[in-house]
Amino acid sequence: MKTRNSNFEFRIFFWALVLLLLLAALVLPPWLDDDVRRRITATGTLRVGLDPAYPPFENTVQGELAGYDVDLARALGARLGLEVVFVPMAYDGLYDALISGQVDVILSSYPYSAELCGRERCTRPYFQAGQVLVVRAGSPIGGPADLAGRTVGVEWGGPGDVLVRPWAASGQIGRRAAFMGPQECLDALAAGEVDAVVVDRISALTAGGPALVVLEPPLHDEAFVAVVAARAAWLHRRLDRALGRLQAEGVLEELEARWVGEGAGSRLQVPGCRFLLAQH
Repeated sequence: MKTRNSNFEFRIFFWALVLLLLLAALVLPPWLDDDVRRRITATGTLRVGLDPAYPPFENTVQGELAGYDVDLARALGARLGLEVVFVPMAYDGLYDALISGQVDVILSSYPYSAELCGRERCTRPYFQAGQVLVVRAGSPIGGPADLAGRTVGVEWGGPGDVLVRPWAASGQIGRRAAFMGPQECLDALAAGEVDAVVVDRISALTAGGPALVVLEPPLHDEAFVAVVAARAAWLHRRLDRALGRLQAEGVLEELEARWVGEGAGSRLQVPGCRFLLAQH
């Protein structure tokens, strides 16, 4: 009798456990269930907000969107099994569009900031656009420690200038030479007018030319990230994992070579340092 009761109790426990597991499979944890997930799973689309006025990352070429971020968005969509729908708009409107639910993710050369990524959810960085030291090929300069007595070119008033001014004041370099923009800095370096320049990494890679060498790591971090709303935990996890896989497989390296490598600047005009100023 005791064995029969034990078997009966076990069967009740077993089926109760099965029922609980089935319910758990049908209901996502609250922190992963949000309106963004529901819309994406219902439509199979990922709405990507971007400003198509910043080549080589996003631009309109003969009526079609093109650039690093455009190709990256498509690669992410393919990884996630989602159709990518681009939502072009002015850069200043991207954040409000994200918060109001007009787009699911911002992928538009958006720079990491502790304030932004503390308020919303940012993926791992996918591109480094910070200030770098550039020298001529064959130069003995291997980093900032080798700049004593050297002339260093900067964009007047730009982020590189902010870095170099204290070097000049402390005697770490011989002289600071200011130019109107990154291209003028790089031209002066190639012509032998300065010994090194500090410019953003995008300008250095697209407009530097084979006679110039970009020294890594960057002097100042300015990483690009994809941004989703704070409530979109489910999408954030999926995007971040997909980015990690693309990086491990060399896809991000291929995109950099295609859009920001040597010669990329001849296809698309590179503007100034908008990304350094547009913080939210």
